[in-house]
Amino acid sequence: MSLEERFQKAVEYVRNSPADPNATNDEKLKIYALYKQSTVGDVQGSQPWAVQLEARAKWDAWKALEGTDKATAMERYIEAVKAPE
Repeated sequence: MSLEERFQKAVEYVRNSPADPNATNDEKLKIYALYKQSTVGDVQGSQPWAVQLEARAKWDAWKALEGTDKATAMERYIEAVKAPE
């Protein structure tokens, strides 16, 4: 199975699974940022205002991955969500 296929399988797993009540905000932000880096690339747009807490946290998490190549981000995403094979 190719990296792209494994990534798509992991994305479907996340979309179709119930939310993990034990997942921390940091874990959720990591998965969000890895998904965005895998699908869009480096962060786009300006940093949201600090009062926009959720948008700012997502932007900051994604910005931290700036420069990470698509394949590496996909591998890390797959590992982070631990989707069954």
